[in-house]
Amino acid sequence: MKKIHILTIALLVLLTSAFTVSILWKADEKTSTVNFDGAGKKGTFSNLSSTINFDKANLKDSKIIASIDVKTLKAGNDRLDAHLLSADFFDAEKFPKITFTSTEITSSATGFIAKGTLHMKDSTKVIELPFTFTEEGKDKAVFNGTMTVMAGDYGVMKKSKGGNDKVEIYLTVPVTK
Repeated sequence: MKKIHILTIALLVLLTSAFTVSILWKADEKTSTVNFDGAGKKGTFSNLSSTINFDKANLKDSKIIASIDVKTLKAGNDRLDAHLLSADFFDAEKFPKITFTSTEITSSATGFIAKGTLHMKDSTKVIELPFTFTEEGKDKAVFNGTMTVMAGDYGVMKKSKGGNDKVEIYLTVPVTK
């Protein structure tokens, strides 16, 4: 009789856990893009690394952690890149990563919103990252997101009352299961 109770409990635990697990997606780091446009500069970052547990039917248990290597910044010419990587802007030697960690993912009229923290240079701020999730077959999908940051809030440049430190960031992250 004890064996039946233990077996029943084990089966219930297994079945209930099967419905609370989100789906682990692997980002294609080579084709993922992180572009920025603002504060008079345009450019890209590379080397996106991430852990993406996302299930649009189970947003409560979904979580996204992503970071980029600041030293991969490219803004059009070597001299400008070196200046942006210096202590005057990103200080890439001291702060080599920009990291986003979601704390909540919710649905929106146009897709989803990942709320979480963005850590850049020596600052961490709570942000919202609106994104879409487009499935391309059974085991492939693409995350696309756009967010606005004020670079002055992170010490990357001086704060501007006129919004001259406003930067748009565009993300495209192809993923597979």
